[in-house]
Amino acid sequence: MVLLWVSGEGWKEFKLTDVEALEERNISIGYGASIGDRASIGNGASIGYGASIGNGASIGYGASIGDRASIGNRASIGYGASIGNGASIGYGASIGDRASIGNGASIGYGASIGDRASIGYGASIGYGASIGNGASIGYGASIGDGAIPKIIYIIGSKFPVSYWGENRIDIGCKSLSISDWFEKGYEIAGKENFTSEQVTEYKSYIEFIQTIHQAKKENPKEA
Repeated sequence: MVLLWVSGEGWKEFKLTDVEALEERNISIGYGASIGDRASIGNGASIGYGASIGNGASIGYGASIGDRASIGNRASIGYGASIGNGASIGYGASIGDRASIGNGASIGYGASIGDRASIGYGASIGYGASIGNGASIGYGASIGDGAIPKIIYIIGSKFPVSYWGENRIDIGCKSLSISDWFEKGYEIAGKENFTSEQVTEYKSYIEFIQTIHQAKKENPKEA
């Protein structure tokens, strides 16, 4: 049995052989794909040829799962997320809304990938690692188990954001300490004509980097 969304009723059990129910929800499941028991599949989701979806996994609305990709038991794939061909998502891992996981990338069990994050081709993310919203992990990169990233580069909606392991965040052409961004950020946002949504967006980036920077100070050998 799989779980499909029924308007006004929530998630309901259906058989995969119920083609009409899948078509009604614009769900595409490729030849040879394997869907685990009680996996939930959102409307408009696309599951590629030979892909494997684990028991209790959650595939969000409009998400795309590539050919021969593997989604572990109880893993969660967010709204509009894209999982590349042959990518492997571990048991209980969480992939955020609109995140992009490249072909052949490997995400360890229990890892958390934030909204809009981009994980490049062949990259490897260890178990329990946490990659924040909007972060970009390049081609072939390797992030260890439970890792704390040393360098963060975020492609924001207005300016890029970068952090290089020091008490400094670069946003566009501005470079300030973390505390100064909290103190002066609203004033700078006003001068740069940020929308209220962008103010919230960039505040979340600064808070995320503050958390990472604090973790590095507390665990310097792991950072």
